[in-house]
Amino acid sequence: MHLAIRLDYGNVISQDRDAAHRIADILTRPALATLRRVSARKLDRWSKHSPATAITIEQYLSDESNDAVALDNGRTGELTATAEIQSGPNVRVNGPKATRFMAYLALPFDPPQLEAVLATVFDLAAALRIAAGYVTVEPTYGLAQRAAVGHSVPKERSGLSEQRIRERRVRDYKDELIDTRLAGIEWGTFLGRSHLKHVHVPALRSAGAFERVVEVTPSLVFLQLTPNPEDDLSPDIEPRLQRARDVLKPMMLDTSDLPRLPEV
Repeated sequence: MHLAIRLDYGNVISQDRDAAHRIADILTRPALATLRRVSARKLDRWSKHSPATAITIEQYLSDESNDAVALDNGRTGELTATAEIQSGPNVRVNGPKATRFMAYLALPFDPPQLEAVLATVFDLAAALRIAAGYVTVEPTYGLAQRAAVGHSVPKERSGLSEQRIRERRVRDYKDELIDTRLAGIEWGTFLGRSHLKHVHVPALRSAGAFERVVEVTPSLVFLQLTPNPEDDLSPDIEPRLQRARDVLKPMMLDTSDLPRLPEV
């Protein structure tokens, strides 16, 4: 099993040296030790492959000619862990300002390390000053990477109802709205500054729909649906998801106008 983590933000990291320094430190913490190699990406070309040290990652993040910094498990065998932080000013120039950039991580799920990974992801989300994001779990690395990157039709699996598939699709279809509205609920869902204008944190805590409500920063909250991410792979997760949808109904995106998928 693998964790799929997606973070959306508007800060140009290559123009923010303090953020680049903090992010480089976070990406080399023990909780992300599977990310052993770093490279720089320009368009669809990866180069400068090196051991993933904080100094090298910071250098790559601060180089405005790079579109992104990518990390992986070293490619000594098959890919089992990858991450990417979009950093350069040329990425999606005409995109929505608050969520112009994205970072993703696809990591092996190690239950004893869950809290350390979440704490690291919280710090990364704060350093990126994200507007939206989520954490979910998938049965394989390939599905986790696909879920984290988005912009592809979700593959059916246990625990992924038709409604959840529509929610994942609408997140890409209406991506200009995700800083103010929620496409759907995942095992872990981040609420950014604009989301929090519509809800009160004490009300979220008292609603009984979430296992945990974490105030990462004054403008960023993490909603954890159940104690165990593996619950996301069970059809029994749907009633919990629906309860959360009901609590957050005023800010949920409409999925009824999604284009139909082509017949197979």
